[in-house]
Amino acid sequence: MRQRAFATCSPHLRSYPYGLVRVHSDPKIASRLFGLKFENTTSDSSTIIGWLKGSADNSAATTDGASIMPAQFVENREFWPHVEYVFREHAHEDPELQAQAAYQKSGWMNITDGRNPPPLGRTGEPEDIVGCVLVEDKCIKRGSFQPNPTHRPASIHGLFQLPKYLQAKLLDHLATIGK
Repeated sequence: MRQRAFATCSPHLRSYPYGLVRVHSDPKIASRLFGLKFENTTSDSSTIIGWLKGSADNSAATTDGASIMPAQFVENREFWPHVEYVFREHAHEDPELQAQAAYQKSGWMNITDGRNPPPLGRTGEPEDIVGCVLVEDKCIKRGSFQPNPTHRPASIHGLFQLPKYLQAKLLDHLATIGK
């Protein structure tokens, strides 16, 4: 119930187009395990976010990621270096993060996953903190992104949710992989 309330009430929840892709040719396995990736990205294996255990008929899991639970999700470790690259290269350009940096003024600023945003001025749950960036004179220092090793791409609140600007940069980046 808590997850459903978050999914319907949070202004931060975005509809990302997750597409299901079979990852095994063996029908016995493929009927139970599906790769999850953003639509309109290349077929390179590193663009697969992770794998879902269960049925491809679970369409709710493909619309906003809110119904994906940790027990049914297996992370693709090849995918996350793409996310880290985008954060390192573009976090300083993100308008949402720039506004937070201006409020903080200086020091290390946590970037919290949008699926479970903390109240203003509070620190998010460790599994929801994507990483941090260095803020100097109200500006994010370019290339300062440090990933959080305890961030979980799927939690009880669903699949990760990036800021809109960085989501677009990630999709642009993933579209170039394998070309």
